[in-house]
Amino acid sequence: MVAWDAFAAAEPAFAASVMAAFGADRHALLATLRCDGAPRISGVEPVFHASDLWLFVMPGSVKSADLRRDPRCALHSATSERRCGRHNPTGAAGAAADDAKVSGRAVAVTDPAAAAGFLELLRGRAALPPGPGPELLRLDIAEVATVCATERGAVVRSWRAGEPLRVRHRS
Repeated sequence: MVAWDAFAAAEPAFAASVMAAFGADRHALLATLRCDGAPRISGVEPVFHASDLWLFVMPGSVKSADLRRDPRCALHSATSERRCGRHNPTGAAGAAADDAKVSGRAVAVTDPAAAAGFLELLRGRAALPPGPGPELLRLDIAEVATVCATERGAVVRSWRAGEPLRVRHRS
């Protein structure tokens, strides 16, 4: 697994496409594993900050408990029908994807300076809910995938740590 900056250095155009997909809507879906092994889907607001992909979750929430027990997770960008295929009709490599997925492990942020910088960013965006401060996590990345709807089908790009970018065309 790698940090976001290592992935972005290896595949800059692909990373830009993923960031644009997540940036198109501030909300995303996080898949975690419940204690019985069943999947759980929760809403989150991922943030790209200081060369990492960050998440903040409410302390004591079920997604927090899930990630403490088993840090494996998958993050999926919000998909909008109004957006699908319209901003990237040819499936160009650097344009925003219709769907983006990042899988890996959520890691608690324990560095006080890094946490303070991220909390300051959240306060500036008015993204902090009232109450106790959030739990701060960053994603160590195992796999990234995007799907772009095109005029001739779909372009699926996928990357795994230690492997080259794969591009498949589906019709």
